[in-house]
Amino acid sequence: MLALIYLSIIATLTVTILIVALRPIAIRLKLVDKPAGRKMHQGEVPLIGGPVIWLVLTIGLVILTPSPPWSIISASTLLVILGMVDDRKPVPARLKLLFHIIAAMIIVIGNGSAIADIGILTEAFGSADAHLLHILLGVFAITIAINAFNFIDGIDGLSASMALLALTHTNLAFNLTFGVTPPDHALFNVLFAGTLVGFLLFNLQAFNGRKIFLGDSGSMLVGLMVAIVLIDASQSEVKPEPTLPASLCLWLIAIPLTDLLTIIIRRLSQGRSPMAPDRTHLHHKIMEAGFSARRTLLIMILSSVSAFWIGYAVTTQFGELVSIIAFFIFIPVYYLAVLYLMPRLKTLNS
Repeated sequence: MLALIYLSIIATLTVTILIVALRPIAIRLKLVDKPAGRKMHQGEVPLIGGPVIWLVLTIGLVILTPSPPWSIISASTLLVILGMVDDRKPVPARLKLLFHIIAAMIIVIGNGSAIADIGILTEAFGSADAHLLHILLGVFAITIAINAFNFIDGIDGLSASMALLALTHTNLAFNLTFGVTPPDHALFNVLFAGTLVGFLLFNLQAFNGRKIFLGDSGSMLVGLMVAIVLIDASQSEVKPEPTLPASLCLWLIAIPLTDLLTIIIRRLSQGRSPMAPDRTHLHHKIMEAGFSARRTLLIMILSSVSAFWIGYAVTTQFGELVSIIAFFIFIPVYYLAVLYLMPRLKTLNS
């Protein structure tokens, strides 16, 4: 345990040092986000969160694992390069989606991250005859996670905080269920969490005047890594260790998934592309109700914590079928609460 704490601290310090060193270079290279249109921040902010997290994760995986996961390193490198290009000059949404699918395929084929356990229909769906379906579902799930964390990256700290909570809750679920987190999961989760903490120190301006953003490279990378963690944690074919219920993984990233699904449904109902940018995400709706960006972040963090405990209680007490049904009830309930309850709460507090 002490070694894992040290690892997390080292990852945080390494990210901190790299950001301080690379921030001036990013400004000179114009790898910055400028306020315009939907972007309401002040000044030009370097987009180096993604590359720095990727670099520390890659170094950590190569040094700390006997057989480095080259498929994970390759797929993450692809997304970081794609994101850096997109941060400089927007890449067409369909082309970005194609690269997301390619990255997901690299993970599923190279890391064996197919999904054979969905919590229900165990015998029929888990059959070896459905292996192609398992691969396709793995690719779909990873692609969804990449976009969910990319979509929700709209205010300071949100995407990284959702990822950090997913890692924390995964470890907590392992400990509550089995009394221990499997070593491989613990190592990766702690390393990844340390990099996120280092990023958040700058993104949330613990160091005044040195703010940075994740950029598309970072938000896509975060989504990819969270997807890998959740698949590894829930699929016995990926890791021959105790696994979490597959349906619980939905609750671990309930808020990013709710944001993604409601956005897609709304845009399609309006005859628009589901990839078209706008300011109708959950965090935008909460801010429109009168909450500041920091309070909105806090609300969504508390929402994620609450979703985990609801999901864990329902899954352990009533089983995976009820958990899945409850999750798809949670999505519209939470969305309607954001639309109609948040403005009333703000009115009561004012």
